[in-house]
Amino acid sequence: MNMMKLLIPISAIILSIIVGNRYRINTGIIAGSLATVIGIIMLQMTAADFFSLVPSKIIFTVTVITIFYGYLSENGTLSAVIDYMIYALKGNARMLPIAIFILSILISAIGIGAPTATAVLAPIVMSIAPRIRQSSLLLGVSVSYGVCIGGNFILSQGGIIASSIIESSSAFTGMGRNMMFQAFLLSTLFFSSLYVVIYVLSQRKAVPMSGTLEKPAPLSTVQKQSLLLLAVCLITILLFALLSHFLPKGPLQFFFTEFDLSFVILIGIFVESALHLAHFPDIVKNHIPTQTLIFFTGMTLLMGVSIRAGIVEWLSSLVQENIPQFFVCAILALFGGIMSCFSSTLSVVIPVLFPLVPSIASKMNLNPVLLYSAIFIGSTGAGISPFSTGGLLLISNCQVREEYHSLWNKFLLLCGINIFAAFAVFLLIGQL
Repeated sequence: MNMMKLLIPISAIILSIIVGNRYRINTGIIAGSLATVIGIIMLQMTAADFFSLVPSKIIFTVTVITIFYGYLSENGTLSAVIDYMIYALKGNARMLPIAIFILSILISAIGIGAPTATAVLAPIVMSIAPRIRQSSLLLGVSVSYGVCIGGNFILSQGGIIASSIIESSSAFTGMGRNMMFQAFLLSTLFFSSLYVVIYVLSQRKAVPMSGTLEKPAPLSTVQKQSLLLLAVCLITILLFALLSHFLPKGPLQFFFTEFDLSFVILIGIFVESALHLAHFPDIVKNHIPTQTLIFFTGMTLLMGVSIRAGIVEWLSSLVQENIPQFFVCAILALFGGIMSCFSSTLSVVIPVLFPLVPSIASKMNLNPVLLYSAIFIGSTGAGISPFSTGGLLLISNCQVREEYHSLWNKFLLLCGINIFAAFAVFLLIGQL
């Protein structure tokens, strides 16, 4: 294997991340530019072959989902639902963090993804702490751990992107959603267990609830229409998924299997536009994650040409020859967590590490779901770091001045605990 062909793509990945972070340039732009040079000049790929690496399905799915939920966010439906749920538990301070934890799972799981869910929830949740005398740390953890779980669901941005990358491997064609659903269940168990520990420890120092929460304003007609449309779309998606599994093979079963969730969401957007539930230009401006899509596209192109150069085979053989079988899952969880501290989980960690799984699973006789889960859990657990978008959003919205500076250290400590816990859990699983 030509080591120079491998060193150039590896150096390009490292260089794009370092330069992007150092000079505040979207890493995807740098990665895409380097991918063009490597693919066209070094690997002599045709233009058609190079552009086939563009993750068009993922871009389309993420875009339509964020537009759909952008309507609900822009017209205040999501905020209103959150306010009502929090108000319903106003008399029980101990239950409020749990309600926020469950709400965070639901909001991030229904399609808007972990980063957007955190952006929606952080200002509301962190502003509650001084009014009810609850720990800002506990409320922040409730959001962070909740979106870690929901962000892995198959209808969320993270689940969609991960499922698509899994299915891009010929070994697991058509198995992406099933594998990610199993990974979602494992991450639910992992982060829920951690949350229970932190919740119990926090309640020892809990202060009796004081202050008041104002009763939310009644839902407007537009918000009621938005909620009804959301319910119809979610029920349709779930119904189609069930029918695709339980119907006998034939034209109907094929139709329900091939009718992608993004088609349902696209029809939902048409209805939202027809009903004028929000101002479309504002949604495009405020809710489509353009930076993330550019980031992801550029890194996917760079990873695509790196794979063509043989980087996956090289890394897989490196793992297989130097790491014991029982240690592989734990190492992937550790790598995922450390990488996620300095780069995006969805744009960098998943595209870099997920392609390694088919070869490692096949040659080392390991469960691919455990390998994917280790990467996802390790990397998403680092999302509470104050250097990540999620952690920074929570800290910047802290309303308790005495807790503001200490939250940096506490969130950084929790980031380390999350990564170490993922490493330890998968090390234990590897011994079984």
